Amino acid sequence: MGHRIFCQTILAICMCFAVSCSSQHSMTAASDNKEKIVRREKVRTELKNQYGNFYQGREELTIISIEELASDGIRIKLTLQSHLKEFSYFLISTNGSEFQKSLDGSIVADFRIDDSSARTTSIIVTMVSNDGGISESYTLDLICNASEYWASKGAKGYPNWITVKTYPFLDFTPSHTVENWIYRIPTSRERRFAEQKWGDLIKDADSNYEKAKLLAKALMDDLKPHIGVPSDAMKAPPFEQYERMVSGKDKGFCTNLANIYIHACNSLGIPARRIHLEKVHSRSDKVSVRMGGMHSTTEIFDEKLNQWIWIDQTYNVLGAYLGQEGPLNMTEFSLFLNQDERRKRLRVLYYNHKDKSEELLSLGECPKKFASLDGWDTEFHYFYSGNRK
Repeated sequence: MGHRIFCQTILAICMCFAVSCSSQHSMTAASDNKEKIVRREKVRTELKNQYGNFYQGREELTIISIEELASDGIRIKLTLQSHLKEFSYFLISTNGSEFQKSLDGSIVADFRIDDSSARTTSIIVTMVSNDGGISESYTLDLICNASEYWASKGAKGYPNWITVKTYPFLDFTPSHTVENWIYRIPTSRERRFAEQKWGDLIKDADSNYEKAKLLAKALMDDLKPHIGVPSDAMKAPPFEQYERMVSGKDKGFCTNLANIYIHACNSLGIPARRIHLEKVHSRSDKVSVRMGGMHSTTEIFDEKLNQWIWIDQTYNVLGAYLGQEGPLNMTEFSLFLNQDERRKRLRVLYYNHKDKSEELLSLGECPKKFASLDGWDTEFHYFYSGNRK
């Protein structure tokens, strides 16, 4: 479709660990008459949270970059972005000045490098929508403590510090939108097909999640009788895969179900994405060794809840809950699945396509087992389209 596809891989809790080790002498003699001090190897472990990169919703305002610019003093450029669908432009006031219109959301603040006092640049930001509506105000304080400030307190050798404080709190996130996860853009012909096929079914539903559940049930009714190993002809576009399966010409498994479902959702204006799960131990030219199976699953984005929600046609899951909390996204479900106490509280909204009933069941009551999500070594591959910063 002319779109670049990026596959992002994370562990089950969407976090990556970077470990760096610095060796120390195992023993140091303080003096000939004192005990030797044992120093263990020093290991520095950093936990970098990637969860927001994959599960950020439509935030009204976020910070997408903070840059140091060339200057004789200290110059900082901060860039904002709004994810609102109807966003038009920013109104920005610096240190009480008149509000200025900004299309790119960039703000530059200057500070003296020889200043022995703490200095604050205070910024007020609002967003204007296409219909002229104005959002609530956000305050961003850029506080500079130059090295001279620290020296004046008797703490020499400190660097120049800029602290950014926001009210209400603003996330620092990459520049992306919900739609960037739609890596296969439906054609006008495919949109018409989906509207004719399922438009009436979902037209009265009052949220993306309700629409997505109705669509998932309809597709399970159509496709479940044709589960099996697909032929090479099933590498066709998603709706051609659908036609081959329902006509009895071909079979399909989890990847086909996922591709057909997310394409139907996206064709009907419901943002949806596919996630590939695997536990690959090793690969060679001769053989690949897997710890368990592989699986393709899906998430849809609900505008009202402002979150991604896990739905899985292979497992007949229309949603998952931790007790009464939910619906969960796929990463949350996997996290709780691998914690014994929380696993006991997990519930899935299970759809029985044979008698067309749905019921909230504990994992023990559910006919399906979730082996593809068991274990902390499961890799999640999220498919992404567009330029990611």
